[in-house]
Amino acid sequence: MVWGGLIAYWLSGVINPAFVAIAVMIALYIPILIADPYFPSQPKE
Repeated sequence: MVWGGLIAYWLSGVINPAFVAIAVMIALYIPILIADPYFPSQPKE
C-alpha cells in the first residue's frame, strides 16, 4: 500500500497531476486497514 501511494505520487509528476488524488486516497486508507482487525464487529442496534 505504501509503495502504491508512492508510485502514484511519482506518476503525478510524470504522467498526470491527478495521480496525487489517488496517492492521498491510498494514504488515507492505510489506517483503516490497520484498525479493521482490532474492531471487526458492527455496532449493535
